[in-house]
Amino acid sequence: MTEEINNLNTDMKELFVNNQLEELTEQLNQTADETVLEITMYNYEIIKKYFDTEKYQVLIQHIKFVAFSCFLCEYSAKRNLIDALGFEGMTEIFNSIYQLLKQ
Repeated sequence: MTEEINNLNTDMKELFVNNQLEELTEQLNQTADETVLEITMYNYEIIKKYFDTEKYQVLIQHIKFVAFSCFLCEYSAKRNLIDALGFEGMTEIFNSIYQLLKQ
């Protein structure tokens, strides 16, 4: 990930954390498909790595990041950047994390 894309990712996380979802969606709408997909997959892979290694407490501690990543995955799927099968796998992980949080 280039520094420019990393900075964009950071800006988007800040918008999400501040509940500025309209602004975040507008930013995503103005961003190239390849960049949106790169940011989405970068964040998702972090979540997946922690989930696959059963570091659930880390995921719970950083639940806002998990929610941001989920938001990006949903957005990317709606934009047809992620196919239905890939999105289904992502959704399973996010739902599992949600169930852990509820416990």
